Amino acid sequence: MNGHNKSFLTLFIASIVLTFASCDKVKQVQETVAEDLIVTIMTSGRWVVDVFTVAAVDVKQEFSGYEFQFLKDGSVEAIKSTTTVKGTWKSDKTAMTIQASFPAGNSSLQRLNYTWYITKTGTTFVEARSEQNGAISTMRLIKK
Repeated sequence: MNGHNKSFLTLFIASIVLTFASCDKVKQVQETVAEDLIVTIMTSGRWVVDVFTVAAVDVKQEFSGYEFQFLKDGSVEAIKSTTTVKGTWKSDKTAMTIQASFPAGNSSLQRLNYTWYITKTGTTFVEARSEQNGAISTMRLIKK
């Protein structure tokens, strides 16, 4: 191989490496934006339960009067009248899940203590499903 071909090959390989490095950087930026978007949507405003079923049985009334405030620090508050129960939450953009935990909550709030797979979302609603003790639960939260 002459010097010209070696230089061309070196430039060609370098451009491929830079292209893939750039793709990784773009992907990283996209993932960061996606994570930020999830957090921004969840933490802007309060949410109420619009639908909640366990094994196809409607249990929405258990959440009547509750409003949920998700905070950027990973905490969540379940607010009902003058009572606030604190919990935690986190999202996983790759798995499209949200995990919630209300360790001190009543049995209704305990229903939230699972990993929820997001099935549909927008800026004013989130639909999710979870398997809890062999039963499929579905939930739809809407922004108040």
